Amino acid sequence: MKKFFPYILFLVIISQAAAQTDSLKIDSTKSSIDTLKQIKSDITAPINYSARDSAIFDVKGKKLYLFNDAELTYQDLKLNSGIILLDKEDETLEAYGIPDSMNTGTLVQTPIMVQGGEKLEGTKLLYNFTTKQGNISMGFSEADVGYYFGDKIKKVTDEIFFIKDGLYTTSTDRKDPEYYFLSPKMKVIKNDRVIAQSVFMYIEGVPVFWIPFGVFPNKSGRSSGLIPPTYGDDGTYGTYVSRLGYFWAMSDYYDLALTGSIFSRGRYDFNGRFRYALKYNFTGQVEGGYSRIRLGEATDLDKFSSDEWALTVNHAQQFSPTSSLNGNLTFASGKAYYNNTSNNLNTLLRQNIISDFTYSKSWEGTPFIFNANYHRDQNLITGSINENIPSLNFSISQTFPFQSETSTNDNRGLMEYFSYSYRGSYLNNRSKTVVQGVSGNDSLEFRNDRMGAYHNVVLNLSPQSQFISVNPYFNYNEYWYDKTITKRYDPVTNTVVSDNQNGFKTARSFNMGVTFGTKLIGIFTPNILGIKGIRHTITPNITYNYTPDFSKDFWGYYGTYIDATGKPQKYSFFENGIFGGPSQGEQQSIGLSIGNVFEMKTRETDSTDNKFQLLNLDASVGYNFAADSLRFTDISTSFRTQIGSILNISGGASFNLYQFDGLTGTRINKFLWSEGKLADLTNFNINLSTSYNFLLSNQDTDAKKDTTKKLLRDTTDVLNYNIPFTGSLNYNYSESRANPTQIFRTSGISGSLGFSPTEKWRFNVSANYDFTNQQITAPYVTAYRDLNSWEMNFNWYPLGVYKGFNLEIKIKAPQLKDIKITKTTNPGGPFGF
Repeated sequence: MKKFFPYILFLVIISQAAAQTDSLKIDSTKSSIDTLKQIKSDITAPINYSARDSAIFDVKGKKLYLFNDAELTYQDLKLNSGIILLDKEDETLEAYGIPDSMNTGTLVQTPIMVQGGEKLEGTKLLYNFTTKQGNISMGFSEADVGYYFGDKIKKVTDEIFFIKDGLYTTSTDRKDPEYYFLSPKMKVIKNDRVIAQSVFMYIEGVPVFWIPFGVFPNKSGRSSGLIPPTYGDDGTYGTYVSRLGYFWAMSDYYDLALTGSIFSRGRYDFNGRFRYALKYNFTGQVEGGYSRIRLGEATDLDKFSSDEWALTVNHAQQFSPTSSLNGNLTFASGKAYYNNTSNNLNTLLRQNIISDFTYSKSWEGTPFIFNANYHRDQNLITGSINENIPSLNFSISQTFPFQSETSTNDNRGLMEYFSYSYRGSYLNNRSKTVVQGVSGNDSLEFRNDRMGAYHNVVLNLSPQSQFISVNPYFNYNEYWYDKTITKRYDPVTNTVVSDNQNGFKTARSFNMGVTFGTKLIGIFTPNILGIKGIRHTITPNITYNYTPDFSKDFWGYYGTYIDATGKPQKYSFFENGIFGGPSQGEQQSIGLSIGNVFEMKTRETDSTDNKFQLLNLDASVGYNFAADSLRFTDISTSFRTQIGSILNISGGASFNLYQFDGLTGTRINKFLWSEGKLADLTNFNINLSTSYNFLLSNQDTDAKKDTTKKLLRDTTDVLNYNIPFTGSLNYNYSESRANPTQIFRTSGISGSLGFSPTEKWRFNVSANYDFTNQQITAPYVTAYRDLNSWEMNFNWYPLGVYKGFNLEIKIKAPQLKDIKITKTTNPGGPFGF
C-alpha cells in the first residue's frame, strides 16, 4: 500500500487542481491535434495547431488560445496570426495581430488565412465553421488579376466576398498604389469578376473620374463583360470616346467583341471581331470595321463625306500531318480606311493588300505534293485588283527511278544518277485595271479574264566525279489555253488590233544543255602576324544551252501581220497567255561563271583557331552562237565582305562590251575595244551596313577599386549613369548607265538609334536621308516610359504627309488594357487641321 501512495496522492492533487481552475497550460513547443469528440459538430476533421509562446486550452469553455507565431490548419484552411482563439462551442475562429514592441501603433503578425487558393490578410479575422463565412477588418486579398483592400471583407461562400469601402488595383505598390478604384461596396466573385458600386478612379491619390458602377476582371484569360473606352483628342475629328463595347466569351471555343467609337466632329467607327479555336485542329478570326465621316454642313462647299470599310479573315487548320488549310483574306474599300483608323507608319504607307488562302496536301513516303490557292492583290491607290480563282499545283519532287536502295556512291551505275521532276499548274486569273481620268474625278475600268494550264518536266543526269562534274539536262514545257489571239493592222485608226480566238489550243517548247563544274583550292600559309593560313576556293562552271526558234512556221506558234511601213511583224498566238508561250529566236549559248571565296585562319591560342571569310567575289558572262549580233551578254559581278563584326560591305556591277549609238539609243554590233575601251559600266551598286551596341557609363566596373578614391568620390555629388545604346546604320549607292548619256543615281543613308537613359525610359529614333534629293524621309521617334503599373507610349512623325504625334498612357495589366488616355494629331486630315 505504501508503494502506491505517492501515485494516489499525485492523482488527488491533479484532480483538485482541475476542480480549482478551468485552464491547463500546454507545451507550446509541440504541435497538437484536437481529438475531442463533438456531438453534431460541423468540425468534422482534426485541427492542427502550434504557437511559439503558448497554447492554452480552456476545458470548461472549450476554447483554445494560441499566442505568438500561431498557426492553425483545418482541412484546406490555413491560418497564421499573432493571436488565434478557437471556440469549439460556438465553432468560431478569431485571429488578431499583436502590437509591435519596436513601433508603437503598428501591428505585426496580422492574420493571414489561405483557403482553397484564396488568400486573405487583415488586422482582425472572424470565421464561422458552421456557415463557412468570415469577416476580416482592414483586409487585403490578391485576385487573379491585381488585388483588393477593404475596411471589412466578408466571406459569404468559397466563391463570393463582400467588401466595405473597398479598393481595387493592379499596382505593384501595396502601400501607396499609383492608381486604384475606390467603392463603398464591392462584390468579388472568385475567378470571375469584381463588381463595384459608385466607383471613383484615383491616380496618385487624386480622383480622376466617377462612374455609377464598374465591372473588373478577376481572372486571366477570357471573360464576358464591357470593354471600357479610350478617351482622347484627335487633330482632325476632335474629342472622342473610342472602342466602347462588349466582349462575349460564348464558349471555350469562340468569342465575339463589338466596339464603337464616336468623335465630336462627325465621325463614327464600328468594329467587330469573332474568334474561334479548337485545340490541335484549327484557329481563326473574322474582323471587320466601318468608318463613317461627315465633316461640314450640307450647304458647305468644302464639306467632306466618307464611308470606308475593311474585312479580314484568318484561318489555320491542320487536318492531318500531311494536309493543312491556311490563309488570310483582306478586303477594303480603299486606302482611306487605313488613313482614318491607323497611326502605324507601315500601315499608312501600305499601297497593296495581299490575300492568300491555301490548301496543301502531301503523301507520306511519296514525292507527290498538291496545293490549291486563292490569291488576291488589291491596289489601295488605284483600286485595281488582280486575283487567281483558283491556282492549282501538283508536283513530283526530284525522283531517281533507277536508284537501288542498297547501292552507294562507290558502286552506283550511270542510270542510277538519272532523275526527273514534274510540275503541273492550272490558273484562272481575272483582273480589274482602273485608270484615272485627267480631271481625277472620273475613271475607266478594264477587265480581263485569262485561264490556262502549264506542264513542266525536267530530266537530269548527275553522275559523281572526283574532279569534274558533268550534268546534262532536258526541260520540256507544255501550255494549254482556251483562247489565243490574232493581230492585224487597221489603217483607219493606224493601230494594231488584237482579236481573241476562242478554242482549245496547245503549245510545246523545250531546251536542253549540259553543265560542267569543278572546284580548285589554293592554300597560302604565311605564319606571320598570327595568320596561320589563307585559302582561295575557285568554283568555275560552264553551261551550254540549246533552245530552238519556236517562231518558225514549222512549229505553228507565231503569226505575221504587215505594219504601217509594209514590213512583216511576227507575234505569238499565246502572248496573252497566263503562262506565256514558246520563245522567239534560237539560242545556242554558253554561260561562264566563276565563284571565288577567300578565307583566313588565325591562331587564337595554342589549341584553338579562328576561321572566317575575307571576301566572296563572283562573275559571269554569256555568249549566244545563234544570235545575229550582240552575242555577248553583260558581264555581271558581285562581291561581299565583312570587316570583323563592325561593317558589312556588298555590291555588284555589270559591264557591256558593245558600243552605244547615241542617235538610235541602242547598242550596235561593234566592240568597245575598237575605241580603246574594254567595257562600259551599265550598273553599279554598293551597300555598307553596321549594327552596334555599347554601354555609356561613368561607373567603375573594376572590382579592385582604390579605397581612398572611393571615399573621396562618395563625398562629392556625382550623377552616375549607365546607358545602353543599340542601333544600326545603312548606306546604299546605286548607279544606272544603260544609256551612257543619261546617268541615274540614287544615294541614301538610313539609321536607327535606341537607348535607355534609365531603367524605365526607352527612346528609339529612326530616319532616312536621300542624298539625291537632299531631303530627310520617314523620320520616326518613339518614347516609352514604364510607370510601374502604367506605361506610356509616344510616337512622333516630325515630317511628311502623316506628320504628327500619338500619345498613349494605359494600364499594363492586359485585362485592363482598354483603360487608357490618348492624344493624337493628324495634320493630314481632309481639312488639313
